[in-house]
Amino acid sequence: MTDVFISYKREERGRCVAIYNALIDLKLSVWFDAHIEPGTDFDREIEREVRRAKAVLVLWSELAADSDWIRAEARTGRQSERLVAARLDDCLPPLEFASVQAVDLFDRPDFQAGDGWRQIVARIGRLVGRAGLGDYVRCEQSADAEQWRGWIADNAGDPLLGKARERLAALAGTKVAGTTSPVADRPEITAAATDIAPDRLGHVAAFVRRHRLIALGAIGVALLVWAASAYWSGQPVRAPVDSEASARGEVPSGPPPAVVSDMTEAFVPKDLGSAVCNTGPYPIAFDSGMAAITPDSRGMLDMLGKVARDCGGGIEIAGPNDRMTAVVQNYLEARGVAPRNVTRRTSAATGSSVEITLR
Repeated sequence: MTDVFISYKREERGRCVAIYNALIDLKLSVWFDAHIEPGTDFDREIEREVRRAKAVLVLWSELAADSDWIRAEARTGRQSERLVAARLDDCLPPLEFASVQAVDLFDRPDFQAGDGWRQIVARIGRLVGRAGLGDYVRCEQSADAEQWRGWIADNAGDPLLGKARERLAALAGTKVAGTTSPVADRPEITAAATDIAPDRLGHVAAFVRRHRLIALGAIGVALLVWAASAYWSGQPVRAPVDSEASARGEVPSGPPPAVVSDMTEAFVPKDLGSAVCNTGPYPIAFDSGMAAITPDSRGMLDMLGKVARDCGGGIEIAGPNDRMTAVVQNYLEARGVAPRNVTRRTSAATGSSVEITLR
């Protein structure tokens, strides 16, 4: 049985995908029409899913309010007291749903940082039998160690317990049992960290969490600048990194090396212009149930989507099944990648992940 069924207008797919990913991060099982397999009877599948979901989340908008489909799905949720309503713009929901409070999700750029999001998650949590979900979002928003301790004590059986302990450990500057931390194992860094007041740590953690996508975007832009600079200067884009020299604070001669993460290779253009896109493949990881893109991979997709938009190239998506490649395509389209520039194919060679190639 699915936890949440999302009812929305197709024109609002971008915002629906963002909400879907946020709910998946809360360890909820979520269904919306991107999960419909090719060749299936879509109206019967939708009817089956909306009837068996524990919560029906309706995303009202001017367009959605005029949809008979969405009205019918909302009616199904209300009749069984499973309806959760949100507004994506300053619209008036249909009159028959006027008595159902609709929480606004359009009053701030980062909807997950607002009180409206906490109210929606709290309502969903009560419907799916996880009463602490709303308080979990409150802890995420405030980044307060004492609140995290209280949540952990009150929600011993929640699937988010492990993540909550990691959040608390990060705020308190300690290690989670059974894990190792390279920072904690370095006395000089640990000692410096203990000089920071706990409330300052909370603010720093909250800032990093809310602005990590901006940081990833900045890394992507810097990466392209490095590559172009190296090309014009005739220097190789990559340079060996002497880790011992780096630890001593010595700066190597020559152009700085390209940034290489464990998720992808550096962007290495074959020549200028659209050829910047001729790179890949880049692995995009899904969660253990292969239902949603992991947070780290969403950051990578944001960066790859921006590069593809800037250079006007295409994106090839390869994955083990059509559903996973469709999730990635929907995510990219929600961030401005034109559908005509996206191709998808099924490939068993990708294992349990999806691979992106920039053309």
